[in-house]
Amino acid sequence: MKIFYLISFSLFFTMLALAQTVVNIDTTPLELEVNQRAPISLRVVSDTDGFPKINWNSSLGKIVQSKVVGEVDFIAPETAGIANIEAVITIGKETIKKDFVINVLPVGALKKTADVLIEVDTTTLKNVWVDASHPSENFTPPLKIKGTFRYDPETGLAFAGGSWPTYNMYDDGTHGDKVANDDIWSIKMEFDKSDAGVYIAFDDGSDYRIEFESGIMWRVKMEFIELDEYPDDHSNIKFVADDNKVISWNKELAELGGIYSEK
Repeated sequence: MKIFYLISFSLFFTMLALAQTVVNIDTTPLELEVNQRAPISLRVVSDTDGFPKINWNSSLGKIVQSKVVGEVDFIAPETAGIANIEAVITIGKETIKKDFVINVLPVGALKKTADVLIEVDTTTLKNVWVDASHPSENFTPPLKIKGTFRYDPETGLAFAGGSWPTYNMYDDGTHGDKVANDDIWSIKMEFDKSDAGVYIAFDDGSDYRIEFESGIMWRVKMEFIELDEYPDDHSNIKFVADDNKVISWNKELAELGGIYSEK
């Protein structure tokens, strides 16, 4: 009599306990984020009478009985790490031990998109030295952002690539802005994670223009380039949407950039 015993798991095992036992196992590691739950599935086919007894052990997390008869779940721990899972199967007089690995990742590691929040503290944009003819420029709202990306303000979705379209930033508590009317202008965009570089620049309503933006935002751009994620790239402010990140022009950067004195 052949007996089939099924537990349930996206990682699938086929185990044959015959006179000559043949074991086939998928060694592809399963990846989970912390605190997530995954079903475990094990199949045993044997010519031996009786049902197999299966004991589970895990170096991290827990193995618990599921609500489905004959199934178990792996519950990932609260911290990332490698969980070594062992199944000990006893059927008749035969005992078989099999193990596999579950890679437990930090929260968001399996997310395929990256949230990029860009903030500019415009309280720093007062009495900015642009050049000898404009030694004390002040920010003139509203603030806008432009760059090599495309953005949908309705969904917050963005895509690397684009010919410098211009979009509004916000100081009203929407679109990623944390506090309305605090003079920190923001925009939050959700990119597909990639290694593609994205260039950005800002613009405001100031009348004095240099190249493609107002004089005050041109001065901020030139200093921000030196202080951003890629300081050796001197064309524009640059970031890579490879993970969640905040790109912030703040008081510390304003002081480091020395934007209040002659350059």
